[in-house]
Amino acid sequence: MGSTLLIDGLNLLPALNLSGLDLSCFLTKVASTNIASIDGWPMLLAEAGDLSKLLGNVWLGLQVALGLGFVIFVHELGHFLAAKTFGVRCDKFYIGFDVPISIGPIKLPRTLGKFQWGETEYGIGIIPLGGYVKMLGQDDDPRQAEIEAEKIRQGEGADAPLDPRSYPAKAVWQRMIIISAGVVMNLIFAVILAAVAYWFGVSYNPTVAGSTLGGGPAWVAGVQPGDQVLKFGNMQEEDPHLRYGDFAVGVVMQGFDDKTKPLPMTVLRNHQKTELVATPSAKYSQESDIYRVGLMIPTITKVSAPAYGPQSFLGEQSPDLEGGDIITAVDGEKLPVDERFGVPLGSELTSRLQAKFEKPISITLERAAEQAGSSPQQITIELPPVPVKTMGLGFAVGPISAIQHDSIAAHSNLKEGDIIESINGEKVVDALHLPSRIGELAGEQITFSVQRTVDPTKPESMESLDIILPGPERASFDPISDIAGELTLGGLGISFAVKPMITAVDAELLDKSGLQVGDELLQIQWVATPELKGELKEEFSVKAFEPMVIDRMFSIATMYSMLQSLPVGAPLKCWVKRDGKTVDGLAKVEYAKDWYWHQRGIAMSPLMHVHQTDSVATALNLGVWETSRRFGDVLTFLRMLVTGKIGAKGVGGPIEIARAAGSEASYGVSRLMIFLTLLSANLAILNFLPIPALDGGHMMFLIAEAIRGKPVNEALQIRLTMLGVLGLLSLMAFVIVKDIMRLVS
Repeated sequence: MGSTLLIDGLNLLPALNLSGLDLSCFLTKVASTNIASIDGWPMLLAEAGDLSKLLGNVWLGLQVALGLGFVIFVHELGHFLAAKTFGVRCDKFYIGFDVPISIGPIKLPRTLGKFQWGETEYGIGIIPLGGYVKMLGQDDDPRQAEIEAEKIRQGEGADAPLDPRSYPAKAVWQRMIIISAGVVMNLIFAVILAAVAYWFGVSYNPTVAGSTLGGGPAWVAGVQPGDQVLKFGNMQEEDPHLRYGDFAVGVVMQGFDDKTKPLPMTVLRNHQKTELVATPSAKYSQESDIYRVGLMIPTITKVSAPAYGPQSFLGEQSPDLEGGDIITAVDGEKLPVDERFGVPLGSELTSRLQAKFEKPISITLERAAEQAGSSPQQITIELPPVPVKTMGLGFAVGPISAIQHDSIAAHSNLKEGDIIESINGEKVVDALHLPSRIGELAGEQITFSVQRTVDPTKPESMESLDIILPGPERASFDPISDIAGELTLGGLGISFAVKPMITAVDAELLDKSGLQVGDELLQIQWVATPELKGELKEEFSVKAFEPMVIDRMFSIATMYSMLQSLPVGAPLKCWVKRDGKTVDGLAKVEYAKDWYWHQRGIAMSPLMHVHQTDSVATALNLGVWETSRRFGDVLTFLRMLVTGKIGAKGVGGPIEIARAAGSEASYGVSRLMIFLTLLSANLAILNFLPIPALDGGHMMFLIAEAIRGKPVNEALQIRLTMLGVLGLLSLMAFVIVKDIMRLVS
């Protein structure tokens, strides 16, 4: 009906910047790009387009348009059917708004199509931001209210009888039903959409830990690869089908609600349930306002893409791996199949690759028939150890920043704040090399010499301690975050920062680089010729060639991770602080000697599972559960929005809605249906807010009329409706501008 003119489609959704959110957040398939995450460092890789891809994108866009249009259609259909039931004449039924638009002398068509059937004109308006049903005697445009009121009077004067088929002529209870019918229809169809989605099967990323970011809250809490989160936060019941996206958004929302509140989690580990507590942190957010726990998305041993070439980790030693290959064994040892999902988890492969990071290994893989050209093949490939790429500089060890719960370090005398000086009597010259050094000592006893502050009020009061620890069972390495990166001593449970202070310079660089021990690195830049940038434009984004300041967002540890994706020989301009002045020097990317990178460059596919039922009753129950859950999500979001706990960045408009819908649709129609369930709940709640010009505002007027026994003063209604319209127009303009700013940035 007319009350939906300015809000249907303007749905305020949690449009948070979730890039990299705990699982590198939502794996959004974007039409023109492919995000490849290399050990925590996302590089934007251009993707060649072709006709099939173009057609796929067109079909994806069509699904999104139909889905969003369907939600609005259902809402308006509720108003329309209720109005017809009570004999109200409906002049128009529109999806989109048929408003006149002129660009100079050019007048755009008001509709994309329309037709007359009986007394009602049906059409699709040129502005795809909602829809409306125009009933006789009712118009949300305050400028038309008096004209509309005059049109339905059957005679002269204000006391003249009303046209019996007009909206105002109906009893209050009938108008209440007409007003609320749109919301009711949205909720009914939300249940149906979700039920149908679960009948066909909803694909999702299970909340299983692929890994945890080194030094992050989940890492500190002791979450292990393969752990499955069954319950977290305020959840009342365990959910074996908990979706990673729901977990990620739930953590963010709790951070907005209470930044100091620990996050309880029930995890399933080796058939046993364990209670853990992690305190979300904002250190992974550029603006320090998005709280996360550092839980990374699970993967399987299916190679996601042939990510090998001249700029790969392996350089010219790249093996003959292809996208779609499934790795089944390492050095003849078959990878265990996870009984929950029926496939080997990527963490099983990673642990075996890392355990022998400094040695050659062989992997066995299966190649599908369409790839092999005939029947499926079993292939064995040798993987050599991969030298670390360095810039010829060593950096200082920072204090221990965190100790993992129930780890080897947790049962020792090590404390946060301790600074590791030497290992088995050997001075630590380069903090970046320290994790690999510990990996080489797996299974051996290790003596740590540390410096500890005795009196916190006197930083200079230091004491030296020797602490003996058993070495880790085998070498392991935790992922490095792309923001606020920290290094860890895998298997020991120690995380530490890396200071930007240069502690070593390769002899070959010493004379020609202009860099010295004691310099503080401030900024680096990959200096590439225009010709080289042109050659690499399909592999690296423009940002890869921009100066990068060493700070919380781009730490030394993060830089170290990034270096592994750069080509050998890449010149790096370095700005350093020396004696209070800024000077520059030049380094270049080179392979290290006798130092090997724990990741061998194998990009694995995300773990996807399907939640499906073949029971109608179960599907309907899941539909009700999904709708009530999304209904609660929207209410929680609105509560935090009204109380100021979520700022403007948490609000999205029609562009953001379409983007989110496209992301979900890329995983299949069932995922789009689940998103439309959220959108339907969102639309139902927002339209019933007590704001004039919305369904809720009309309901407030009707309640007042029922109590008073007469309508609210018409002039007052017009004034309040005008305020409501202006407020909604302002809000619409605001969210659209925010959407555009997101696209630009």
